[in-house]
Amino acid sequence: MMVLLAVLRDLGPYAWFIVGALFLIAEVVLPGINLIWFGAAASATGLVALAWPPLFAAVLGWEGQMAAFIAFAAISVIGARFLAARRFDDGIDRVNRDPSVHIGRELVLAEPIVAGTGRAVWGDSLWRVTGPDLPAGLRVRVVGVDGSTLRVEPLAAGTAVAHPA
Repeated sequence: MMVLLAVLRDLGPYAWFIVGALFLIAEVVLPGINLIWFGAAASATGLVALAWPPLFAAVLGWEGQMAAFIAFAAISVIGARFLAARRFDDGIDRVNRDPSVHIGRELVLAEPIVAGTGRAVWGDSLWRVTGPDLPAGLRVRVVGVDGSTLRVEPLAAGTAVAHPA
């Protein structure tokens, strides 16, 4: 352990890039943990240490470098959460939140509409649909929404497609 610490100390600011690379590799190996932001923070700390080596090495020491890393990590994690919140508020991923966004959308019937009720595929979801009796695999257009049920009508004749798996 002491040898590793001595090597990291000898590497100076480049040690932060190694730490950043280790975080990025861990992000790939362990998806879902969000280590990428810590890798970015370590790389930012390395960049600052390279830009002002006397400040980091002599004045701040390892405590200052750790404080800079923690500050960069906090900024990157909070920034990522802010950007993620904006993305979801844009309506990009609102598949299951507001069915009215589907009006005018073309879907494919996964199951036939029998007695006025069937199912259609949109994205990775099956939606309950109502409309005239139609065979599975036919393209339909959403013309309205009743709660979470989509009202559909057939598109022009000959718009049947292969049944989605």
